Amino acid sequence: MPRMGQTKVEQKPRVVDELVDSESESGERELKISRPLANGTGSAVHRAHEYRAGAIMHISLTNFITYDRIDVSPGPHMNMIIGPNGTGKSSIVCAIALGLGENTSVMKRAKDISEFVKHGHEHGAIEITLATGSGSVKIKREMARQGNKSTWRIDGRGSTFAEVQRRTRELRIQVNNLCQFLPQDRVVEFSKMSAQDLLKQTQAAVGREDLQQLQEELVKRRAQERQAMGEAARLRNDTETLRKQNALLERDVQRWQEMQTAESQIRVLTALVPLTRYAEVKAAHDAAKQAKNAALAAFLQTRDSTEANDLQRQMDELEAQAAGRERARRAAGDERLAKEKAVRHQVTTLERLEADNKELQAELDGVRSQAQRRREQIAALRAEVARLEAALNEDQPPEEEDDSSARRAARELGERKLQLTNELVEVGDEQKALMSSGRQVSADIERRAAQLRGLDDKALRQREALRKASEDSVRALEWLEQNRDKFSQHVFSPVCLEASVRDARYAGPIEAVVGSNMLRTFVTQCDADYYVFTREVIDGLHLRVSVVSSAGHRAPSELGSTHPRETLAELGFGGYIVDFLEAPRAVLAVLCSRAKIHEVPLALGPVDHSACEQRLGLREYIADGTRYTLMRGRYGSHASTVTTARISMQPRLLGGGGESDEVRATRERLGSEIDKLRDTQTSNEAQMKRLASRDRTLRDAHRQIEAQEAELREARRARADAVQRWERQHVHVRTKRAQLQSLEADTRRGSDGEVAEAKRRVEQGKRENAKDRAKCLALAATNATAAVTALHALARGGLAGFRDTRALAEHRAAMARLREAVEEAQVELERATDAFNMAKAAARNALDDTRAVTEDLTEEEREAVRNEQERRSGTSLGTSDELETELTTCRQRLSMAASSGVSSAVIAQFAERQKKLASMVTQVQQLEAELLRVRRRKRHARDQWEQPLVDVVAKISEKFRAMFDHIDCLGEVSLRKAGDGFTTEESSVDDEDYNNWGIEIRVAFRKNEALQPLDNHRQSGGERAVSTILYLQALQSLVAAPFRVVDEINQGMDERNERLVHSLIVDSACQQGSSQYFLITPKLLPDLDYHPLMKVLCIFNGEWQPESFNFGKYISNARRSA
Repeated sequence: MPRMGQTKVEQKPRVVDELVDSESESGERELKISRPLANGTGSAVHRAHEYRAGAIMHISLTNFITYDRIDVSPGPHMNMIIGPNGTGKSSIVCAIALGLGENTSVMKRAKDISEFVKHGHEHGAIEITLATGSGSVKIKREMARQGNKSTWRIDGRGSTFAEVQRRTRELRIQVNNLCQFLPQDRVVEFSKMSAQDLLKQTQAAVGREDLQQLQEELVKRRAQERQAMGEAARLRNDTETLRKQNALLERDVQRWQEMQTAESQIRVLTALVPLTRYAEVKAAHDAAKQAKNAALAAFLQTRDSTEANDLQRQMDELEAQAAGRERARRAAGDERLAKEKAVRHQVTTLERLEADNKELQAELDGVRSQAQRRREQIAALRAEVARLEAALNEDQPPEEEDDSSARRAARELGERKLQLTNELVEVGDEQKALMSSGRQVSADIERRAAQLRGLDDKALRQREALRKASEDSVRALEWLEQNRDKFSQHVFSPVCLEASVRDARYAGPIEAVVGSNMLRTFVTQCDADYYVFTREVIDGLHLRVSVVSSAGHRAPSELGSTHPRETLAELGFGGYIVDFLEAPRAVLAVLCSRAKIHEVPLALGPVDHSACEQRLGLREYIADGTRYTLMRGRYGSHASTVTTARISMQPRLLGGGGESDEVRATRERLGSEIDKLRDTQTSNEAQMKRLASRDRTLRDAHRQIEAQEAELREARRARADAVQRWERQHVHVRTKRAQLQSLEADTRRGSDGEVAEAKRRVEQGKRENAKDRAKCLALAATNATAAVTALHALARGGLAGFRDTRALAEHRAAMARLREAVEEAQVELERATDAFNMAKAAARNALDDTRAVTEDLTEEEREAVRNEQERRSGTSLGTSDELETELTTCRQRLSMAASSGVSSAVIAQFAERQKKLASMVTQVQQLEAELLRVRRRKRHARDQWEQPLVDVVAKISEKFRAMFDHIDCLGEVSLRKAGDGFTTEESSVDDEDYNNWGIEIRVAFRKNEALQPLDNHRQSGGERAVSTILYLQALQSLVAAPFRVVDEINQGMDERNERLVHSLIVDSACQQGSSQYFLITPKLLPDLDYHPLMKVLCIFNGEWQPESFNFGKYISNARRSA
């Protein structure tokens, strides 16, 4: 039997409309579209403006599933794709989905894109041309079997998957929405769709993304409201509970206060005992105090006598007088110094003026001598010029030499030097590059060595592999290890950590069957632990992990196997997957239930495939690195198709059971890389030595060239110096001649007049200088007289100061005698003070005793003590012994009262609770305010969402009801609201579980039958198909999608319903302005309604098709027969 992607005989698709059999240049046969099959009417060519933006204008497939090559040009309105089962109708639907960027999981056919490449070919392609409103765009997906890769092109240019998704979103294409795209393998999912999912899909289909966003916002606001309501209710309950607890505590506080009053009375009595003792020593203290006061008075009288005061006053006057005279003496000294300084200044000025006078005389003498010197200079210059001219005539100028050879040698040396410099730079660059490479090689060696060390840690490898696959799984595992006490039974870690493979060669295939998601799943042994894990980890920590309960799952030993293992061994299998796994019983039970590991056989090498399919009828098995899946058709001959998929033999999560081939290969690769890096390191060191030797050689040559250049420069400099010396001599002669001529000219102009003018100017200067000297002499005499006067005053002041000092000494001696008398009085005072201190110490001790007792008294207790003293002031207080007896009696009474057990902590506890109660009241008020804000936002979002949604559902229901009336049945669509069990003061209606609002489809297909919700149990397959297609048709006028696809929706319908439904589809899909429609079916009734805007695409494909087929002749014959 042919498998998916394989045929026993080469199949040539007979496609779409009228097909013309033609032969290409290569000799291969191709099938091309000529004109549509539409009762002989219509046009095969549609213009781009006839298509809505996003509609499909052309589909081209190459090596796709069963097709070698196919080209489909659908019309802008309704397109019917018909043909027998197995001819590839659904493959065109599959191509639309995959070619527009949808995942392979949407089609429920195969996991890998490589499985859609036709068997026997390495590459396949899907090209879809979409209308854009102003033109068209071509999206091409090229698939490669090798590496399971896809590449994208848009209008022939390379593109990305993200760009394709952006283009399809702009054109409002929703291939993953069942209301727009309903492939054959997902028809049954529509009736299984929950009301909530149907609502979301419908909102997306009608292009109201805003409604979806508003619904999500309402769900969020409702969750915030419920959380705030719960917290507020909890706080109110806690507040009321705390208030009641404090009311009970208040009675204990009252008892404690009564005890405090009794204790205060005891403290009063306790204070009276030392007070009594203090009164007894008070009299002695007072007497000693009087004696001390008398001694103090005598001391003060002696110390403060009038004689002492007079002496002190006279001493003060003498000291003030001496200070005044000292100030006058200092002023006189300052005056003398100032005048002396002025005299010295005038003397300095006189000296300067005399020097100026001498300079004037010297100037006159200089003018006179200058004329004489000029005459002498003329004679000397004449002699020197004659001598220089004679010498110059004897010395001839240096001959000019040809220095071209020297310049050429210098140029050659420069070029060689530049070459050596460049070579040195290159050597330096190579050394730097080698040093950088050496550092990189060392780092690479260390990094690979660390990787080798990491390969030796099995647990670390397993956890790191899990972390790469899912960070959330590792975080959940860490939480589980710290909180196992929360569970009643042991909770297993992710399956990949609990299970181990007996033979590492089977790890890759086993991982492919079990699936990475299942390997990351946690396993509980009871439902209670399942709910705890879900609440704490998934809801509480918001981690995206999977967990499953093993409760109710049977172990492998209880399940048995479908075929004996001996039979499997005969076909080449090593056993079932379960035979190669070791894991706890609960984990194995879950794997058997979810992954069917007890039913999937496994072989490392090839097996007998025909026996597997025909003899054993295996639905799935793995052999030689390939996964085989057998699918049987649901219609016609129930033909079977086998899909194949290459699987990776290298595990990612199950590789910790032993050292896998990948780990061994990694270890060998790292060792080889380290050896290569060390060889590179050795080679780098040898090159560094070679470069160092080369660098030294180049530097030596560079220094030799610099020495040669220095010799050339020295020779040039010697010749230049000779030329400069001769030129300097020549210039010197000319200079001397010019000087001689200048002096002779000056002499001719006459120097006698110059001398006379200089004499007149000097005499005038001398007269002015004489006047200035006379003024300075007068000022100097005046300042000298003032300095002598100040000196006399200074002498007089010194004599008077001496007399004052002697009088002050006499007064100080008298003052010393008075101090002796004061000291004697002070000794007497000290004796009296000692006696007083002794009495005072006794009184202080008694007072300290009193304070020791009374310092802890409160103000109220102190007042009570004072009141008690006043009360007893009229009578005797009694002795201390009497008071102590009374105190003992009070203490006995208090001890009996304190037996109730109330402690002082009750006061602090009562105050703390009062403070906490006030804080909780504030929190309740804040939560209520936050709750009001959330409710306002929620109410605003609902006002924007609910009414538009009600209008959309009403329009859908109206059309749905009309179409059901057309087929003599009943049907309606309604918006189903849901509540979450919470009501508020604003509304008593429980309808705010917005996440569970949905669209409910209710139908009745028989008379006198009440409307029933559409689900997967109440209605038959044909009734579900009718309901599904009519709901999709009710959306036709509302959808924003550019095209819609329905695959084999008429399967299971009776003839009447199929005919009526077909008529409704034609009416709605063939209206001007409606979106493009694809209806795929393997069967058609005769005499169905037809519309000129329809386009019928016929597919003929199979083993018994002729090599050439004249489709036009077939149509003509059919018309004549009719």
